[in-house]
Amino acid sequence: MESSFRTFIILLFLPLFAAIALITPQNAAAGTMTIAQDFDPSDLYGRRSTNNAMFAILESLYLDNPVTGKIEPLLALSHSMASDTEVIINLRQGVRFTNGEPMDAAAVVHSIKLFANPKVVPAYGIYAKSIDTAEIVDDHTVRLHLKRPSPIVTLILAQMIIVPPKYWDEVGPKGFGQKPIGTGLFTLTEWVKDDRIVMDRNPDYWGRTPEGIDRLIWRAVPDSTARAAGLKTGEYDLAIALPAIDAIDLEQYDDVKIYSGDVARVFQLHLSSLPQHQSPLQDKRVRQAVNYAIDKQALIDNLYYGKAARLNGQVILPHQPGYDPDLKGYPYDPDKARELLVDAGYGDGFEIEFRCPSNRYPQGLETCEAISGMLEKVGIKASLTLLESGEFIRQLVNREYAPIGIAGYGIPDDPSFGLAIYRSDWRYSYYQNPEMDRLIDASAIETDPEKREAIIREATKLMLEEAPIAFLFGAREFYGYTARLENFATNTAQRYFFYDMKLKSKE
Repeated sequence: MESSFRTFIILLFLPLFAAIALITPQNAAAGTMTIAQDFDPSDLYGRRSTNNAMFAILESLYLDNPVTGKIEPLLALSHSMASDTEVIINLRQGVRFTNGEPMDAAAVVHSIKLFANPKVVPAYGIYAKSIDTAEIVDDHTVRLHLKRPSPIVTLILAQMIIVPPKYWDEVGPKGFGQKPIGTGLFTLTEWVKDDRIVMDRNPDYWGRTPEGIDRLIWRAVPDSTARAAGLKTGEYDLAIALPAIDAIDLEQYDDVKIYSGDVARVFQLHLSSLPQHQSPLQDKRVRQAVNYAIDKQALIDNLYYGKAARLNGQVILPHQPGYDPDLKGYPYDPDKARELLVDAGYGDGFEIEFRCPSNRYPQGLETCEAISGMLEKVGIKASLTLLESGEFIRQLVNREYAPIGIAGYGIPDDPSFGLAIYRSDWRYSYYQNPEMDRLIDASAIETDPEKREAIIREATKLMLEEAPIAFLFGAREFYGYTARLENFATNTAQRYFFYDMKLKSKE
């Protein structure tokens, strides 16, 4: 009787035991990719600043694909130029947003209007200056009107995020940023602020999907050491923004890979000469003195272990049109810096505030401290003010990040974008110069390659002379990832996508 009762109990609870077996830690992780980020984004539409998490849900007309190195059709199949300022965009058919709305010409025209309005989505303002209007030709064709000719139409189309118009109108830009709906590979399942973002695969996705990845968990891990440690233990499958020293250490682990790509993030000090930021930096000679006072090579060798490159007085990258290989920039010359300070009337030096994000960039705090020490040697006593990432972004875009502030910009791969952030009316600009504005505008519309390169070089030489920034270095962004992950890569804007990735299961 007792034996029969035990058998009955076992049979009764057998389904429960089976269910428990299915959700053991090893099996629960199957198909899950965990990403350690340096901070939790403020939203998932990029109203203030774009982020990689949003691109798992939202899609653009074209894909700037880091795996192939090409700009490829995504929600658009193709486009053609009807004139210098008229673009005909042919859309992919049969695609729907995850709330059921169609991805059609009406949705694209709606999204282009948002894209072109810097008051709604200021993060895209740098790209939107060329956009005039858009109109529906038919359900799957859009006519885009430009304000001026552009040599980079395809790259601009690759920045245009397409959103469902009815849902957008219901929730508005702030609501959309917190609960986005797109056409992408994944949908938002859960967002616990400053902890994790959970996304599950879109079961009705229209195109190719990553192999072995059914769920994404984005963890906010501000401590870079913790991100690196999590890679070693297998807690994270991908960790971003690793310091160079951690990347070097991780290279010895067989089950971890390191990706750095080309130099893409341009580091600089904003030296504000805006009228609302009165300081000695209003004088060009003082801004030049700051440049001479900083030993860029020492920063590269000692903090970045040689894995960065001097800017040589220009924000244009070596592979981009208009780069000037003969430009040498400001050498390290503290005597010249002191001489310029004397000429400017600051022979006894001065005190000034130096703002620095505490956890935004790998080695960022150490870089700020080292620069502060270099400036002090020539008489500039720079007191550091440390900011969390969210406050850093808020101050930066509101032109409060002054009088001195460090920034590292990763932007789409064209000098028009690299120069545009110094235009007088751009939200990141701490510099106003009508001649610089003229050259920036001219470079953005010149379609003759040789003439365009000449304009860009003229703008570069003006920047070097005016020194609106301290030219630091171009740094590689280091990413660590499990050896089970294939086809990870980033483009020049440090964006990565999951379309071509493959995550092998744990053995």
